[in-house]
Amino acid sequence: MSAELVHIPVPLNRQVCQQIYVNLSGTRAAYDSIDASNPAMIRLYSRRGRAESAALFFPDRLLLVEEWCDIPLSVFEEKLRVILPKAGEMRKAGPMLVNAATIRSTFSLGAHEDARVFLLEKVCGLADRIQPHFQRPLVTGGLRFVLPETSEHDGVLHISIESFRHSNNEIFVEVKGIFGKRQIPWDAPETVIQNFRAVRKFITGNIYPFLAQFSMPVES
Repeated sequence: MSAELVHIPVPLNRQVCQQIYVNLSGTRAAYDSIDASNPAMIRLYSRRGRAESAALFFPDRLLLVEEWCDIPLSVFEEKLRVILPKAGEMRKAGPMLVNAATIRSTFSLGAHEDARVFLLEKVCGLADRIQPHFQRPLVTGGLRFVLPETSEHDGVLHISIESFRHSNNEIFVEVKGIFGKRQIPWDAPETVIQNFRAVRKFITGNIYPFLAQFSMPVES
């Protein structure tokens, strides 16, 4: 999962980011290392096996990333509560103008062994209509949707539903919600957290039933 927090550009100050790194020590959002070798980005990070947590500071945004995520959303929410007020206060960046909340998940298939067959043949109805034209095997395949913001629904949703290339019987889902209707103060992390919860609710409450029309998947 990841949080992208866009603000008015401010100078990327190495000393300020180093102090943020120090101030996070001993908190629930501490990082093990800092990399300030790139003049365009300063990176705080920790590694746990193949999982990695990172905070990437750019002149116009803060990107918080969990790769190969091994923590629940509730732990990520705690990180947001700790990091956002500290980063906003020390960088003097002004309010967040746009918040992009991205959550990735996988669903395992019960009766269907191959997620590519399930998505491309059963969901999309493309059996025997791909190979004659592309003339090579497919590694992954799936669907992409963009749902606009409406008067009833905040945020633009970018949705990817694909076969998971690391497991034949799993479906990979990514939903990125882009929220820019209201500016968010850095000392109001609960607003960002609510955006994440809305994205998570969409995955469980909308994408799951969508896939269940074709075959009931079980969330892994």
